Amino acid sequence: MAESITAEPFRFFKIILQETLQDKKLRIPGDFVKKFGDELCDVATLRVPNGCVWKVGLTREGRKIWFNDGWHDFVKNHSILKEYFLVFEYAKNSTFDVLIFDKTACEIEYTCAEPENEKQNDGKKSKPRKVAYEDEYKFVAVLEEMGICISGAYKFLSVEERQRIICASRLFRLENPSFLCIMGSTTVLNYVYVPPKFANKYLNKVNGSIKIKDTDGRVWPVNLAWSGWCGIRKGWPAFSKDRDLKAGDICLFELIRTEGVLFKYSVSIA
Repeated sequence: MAESITAEPFRFFKIILQETLQDKKLRIPGDFVKKFGDELCDVATLRVPNGCVWKVGLTREGRKIWFNDGWHDFVKNHSILKEYFLVFEYAKNSTFDVLIFDKTACEIEYTCAEPENEKQNDGKKSKPRKVAYEDEYKFVAVLEEMGICISGAYKFLSVEERQRIICASRLFRLENPSFLCIMGSTTVLNYVYVPPKFANKYLNKVNGSIKIKDTDGRVWPVNLAWSGWCGIRKGWPAFSKDRDLKAGDICLFELIRTEGVLFKYSVSIA
């Protein structure tokens, strides 16, 4: 795998007007529709940084497209008002990552509830769905959708830790297969455990010296070893000390190159 260069994701913003709130729908910009309109299905997925996922119907009228059915629920849940500023980043497959800024130009604190007023066929309210960080299977699925593997230790993570992982992962802007771990006292000092699913798929024939590129652009030689499990060992204590890692830090390793293995390292401080 050579170091990849991918196109920047397509983003657009919308300023919420009074008529937008009254119409209970939001029009998607024409330039976006020209470029991606044909690949949008009838239902879009909106993802906010806390891991909540919303399904919103799309309405078409010629070459015009609106977020419609379910949009007002999204607005109400996040208390979106006139003059709020929303940034949409298109993640393909009719999926958008959404950032919401209030009148002070500061990002809001996102609520954890998902829409509770979705009707079933019998007209009764459906049960609210669990957000990604409350359900361990959804949690893993969201990470895998972003190209991130995590070890089975996720089963022991608290809801708050899962939420923090999802929020951090959305900020990493990954382009290649990656794995993630939360630093514990042992991993900070001695080694990094590589999830078996990732190791078997991408590192199966790798044993010995590899490299990690840190956030300052420096490249560190470390050792990848197999001993019933795959881990980054020799060289890791020096790296960890230099980066001042502490228990609770979220570390992500993005596989930039498989020939002469090179990982790009990112971190979210606890």
